[in-house]
Amino acid sequence: MISGCDKVMRSNEASRLFAALRGRSAPPAAPVTPPRRSRNSSLRPSAALAALAVATLAFAGCQRDARPPDRESGAEPAGIEKTFERGPLEVILRLDNSKPTIADRITLEIEATARGGYEVEFPSFGEKLEQFGIVDYSSTHPELIEDDRVRQSRTYVLEPFLSGEYRIPPMTFRFRKRDGAEEDSHELQTGELTVEVASLLPGEAGKLEIHDIKNPVELPREPPEWLWPAAGGLAALFLAGGLFAFIRRRRGGPPAPPPRPAHEIAFEELEALVAADLPAKGEIKAFYQGISDILRRYIENRFGLRAPERTTEEFLAELGAGQILDPAHKTLLDRFLHHCDLVKFAEHQPRHDDIQNTFDSCKSFILETRETVSTAA
Repeated sequence: MISGCDKVMRSNEASRLFAALRGRSAPPAAPVTPPRRSRNSSLRPSAALAALAVATLAFAGCQRDARPPDRESGAEPAGIEKTFERGPLEVILRLDNSKPTIADRITLEIEATARGGYEVEFPSFGEKLEQFGIVDYSSTHPELIEDDRVRQSRTYVLEPFLSGEYRIPPMTFRFRKRDGAEEDSHELQTGELTVEVASLLPGEAGKLEIHDIKNPVELPREPPEWLWPAAGGLAALFLAGGLFAFIRRRRGGPPAPPPRPAHEIAFEELEALVAADLPAKGEIKAFYQGISDILRRYIENRFGLRAPERTTEEFLAELGAGQILDPAHKTLLDRFLHHCDLVKFAEHQPRHDDIQNTFDSCKSFILETRETVSTAA
């Protein structure tokens, strides 16, 4: 990225200030060669003093604007920003968070700035960027900025699949003059970005204990006799309301909003489960019961199977008879549900790695079986 100091030294205003300090008027506006490319040039004593004064002021201004990390607290910037240059092209990569958790989303901004007369070709991605899924995408129109340069950017919202170290590979940008031939194009390759995705479970989750089963509770009493007529009346009332809504829709009323995708509902429920922090409280069974129910409801909403009311064996038998899932997903689901049953009903005490793998398996199953939506590259 071009800092505020470089912008001051590269601007025409700096050139005119040098001229004024030397006692003459500024020359006509012309491209000013950056100081770093003209180190061998010599200045007269007055010009050298003027350049030193302007550089000192610019450096002081940059020092006032810069905000270094808090040395006492040891805090460091959470994001990543890297700049790459070749000839007339400058590319800046920005990540807003280099150490997210598995429940976070991160934003990758790619900004390219080229001198006037050059066109830039960005790298394209599909629905995934290596190990990241692309949740959202946006781009800006080319913008003319100072020194007759053109800037444009693209922004990607990324979502990690599992915990661990992620690497965003180098990207290749092609650029050439607008009136030049295709074989006269050049390439700029960026460096690699590393992102560490942290687990959501506490570091001492392996030391958590499973509490004993609670005492049996009494069966509910038989409902009173008046309940059935009241239920029938409510059912008739709801039926009449549904009929009224149907007639109104047929007469041109507003259409009902489309149902939300099943994977969005499941991800919200996973975030709520993570926020409850049950493993850290020692409530391992409650955590497994919650994550098992989330996956069963997702399967019901996604494929229309009545998963919540059935046992694991009944549910897996119905899946085996149909062609809804491919064999790999059936195997993953079989292992996930049997592992949850061992914890919930067989007093199995999972390790820290087992808890993390259970969460990762649930999220991977949802990501791999969700309804796909085409994303612009």
